[in-house]
Amino acid sequence: MAHVRKQIRDKFSQILSSGVPLVSSRVYGSRVYPLTDAKLPAITVYAGGEASELNTMGLKTLSRTLSVSVDVYVRAAQTLDDDLDAICVQVENAIAAQYTLNGLSKNTVLSSTDIDFSGDADQPIGVARLTFDVLYHTSIDDAETAR
Repeated sequence: MAHVRKQIRDKFSQILSSGVPLVSSRVYGSRVYPLTDAKLPAITVYAGGEASELNTMGLKTLSRTLSVSVDVYVRAAQTLDDDLDAICVQVENAIAAQYTLNGLSKNTVLSSTDIDFSGDADQPIGVARLTFDVLYHTSIDDAETAR
């Protein structure tokens, strides 16, 4: 089995692969995946920081809050903002429909969205980063099983 953090990343990728038709199956579970023009629009999913707190009531468990980033990439065009927003709607709705991630989390909430433009690549791109806070619990001695 794997750390619950990996299970959560994998579940995000699975949900978005089927729940965001505007990107088809171009959902990648790594932020270092090379995105060529032919692979746009696309989504990358990765974990950021995680905060943990010991719960001492009953069994000793850790209450964890993981930041999961979903980066949406589109080709720059006159409709850049509209294209990003349309995909963001599908991302938000897909995750909200499965906010417990099939029992891996207690809840999953969108905490921020940042939108940017990059002209550094061969093809200028727009990027929207949606950050979700995922609350989950594990026992203190088992990081592979969500409680």
